[in-house]
Amino acid sequence: MAEVDAASQSAQPAVDRVGSADIVLGVLSYNDAETVGEVIRAARHGLSRFTGQRAFIVNADGGSRDGTVEAARAAADDPDFFLQIAYPVYPVHRMTPEYPGVPGKGNAVRAVFEVAGQLGAHACAIVPSDVRSITAEWMDALVRPVIEGESDYVAPVHQRHKYEATVLSGIIYPLVRALYGKRIREPIGGNYAFSPKMMKHYLSESQADGEAGGAGSDLWITIQAIMNGFRLAEARLGPRVQAPREPPPELSSILELVLGALFQEVGQTAAIWQRTRGSTSVPIFGAEFTGTIDQPAADPAPLIESFRLGFQNLQEIWKTVLPPATLVELKRLASRGTDGFRMADAVWARLVYDFVLAHRMRVMDRAHLLRALTPLYLGWLASYVLQVQEAGPEAADQRIESLCIAYETQKSYLISRWRWPDRFNP
Repeated sequence: MAEVDAASQSAQPAVDRVGSADIVLGVLSYNDAETVGEVIRAARHGLSRFTGQRAFIVNADGGSRDGTVEAARAAADDPDFFLQIAYPVYPVHRMTPEYPGVPGKGNAVRAVFEVAGQLGAHACAIVPSDVRSITAEWMDALVRPVIEGESDYVAPVHQRHKYEATVLSGIIYPLVRALYGKRIREPIGGNYAFSPKMMKHYLSESQADGEAGGAGSDLWITIQAIMNGFRLAEARLGPRVQAPREPPPELSSILELVLGALFQEVGQTAAIWQRTRGSTSVPIFGAEFTGTIDQPAADPAPLIESFRLGFQNLQEIWKTVLPPATLVELKRLASRGTDGFRMADAVWARLVYDFVLAHRMRVMDRAHLLRALTPLYLGWLASYVLQVQEAGPEAADQRIESLCIAYETQKSYLISRWRWPDRFNP
């Protein structure tokens, strides 16, 4: 981590000048000139509400070339309590269009934590600079549980419409919840707050900052917090509106990178999650969500067609991953009309677990494996859309809750396949 140390050393004069701070805010940026200023101004306004607490803002930039650094500096209210550092980006990350993540995010977080530790901060928050919807209230919801000594790690809960972030609600959240036993609804939410204890642990552990960019780093942080018994919490932060990146990312590439990072963590922590049963909720802070978010119409027909096309073209790959009984169920599903198109929660949970195991066993190139999940995911998504078309927010949330319970119930299937893969050889 010599490069991270170098970034920390470049910050030393500013740290020596300020001496100490109670709260450190890390704003992570990469070519976000249009939004970084409003993010810093909103965050600064929120931090000003902590009476008697000195706040220090660190803009960790990953090599922006669009004026982001200048826009961030212009938005800083007090240059004495504002620092910009260039964090190291390695290895070469695949960015847009494959995955719109922050390159080298793990290194950026470490660099911010180094500064927070030197300043003796009682809390540190991390926010991305591409979120248009950030408000002053976000800072209060994130930071106050840490400042008041109630939490070591605070993850976000955003107000979303029922068709938003379905990779998160259909795979990532239920899988992390079932395996590690904590109901952290956004393990890759991007906005977090940490206690000194959590920061110290993070800096003491090594993590390869791989190609998943922000998602891989977020997952590693979340899973570390769960496994090591830190006090967990969630913060309601309202809607999350990100600045668009062009061209938009391709779904199969997102699944490859994000699920690749998650499945890698699952493989490295098997001794922990195999001993975990059930799940428990964590405290949640912040004002209750009010109002509703406009929900775009969703047409399941193209999703079903993509699933059927995948069923026709990916049989050989699926046969190396999925048991015969699952393949029979998928064949039945492919023959159904739209009205009767339903994928059972238990089938979907076992299917995801089969891909987790195939990733571990390296039955084929991992990139090809994860991309082959795309039409199956679209089939699940079509089923979900058909089930919640007329549902309000609470009913849609209950649909995801039922899915999570299926993941937990089917966890024994994963454990059995993990321990005796040949016994369940497709």
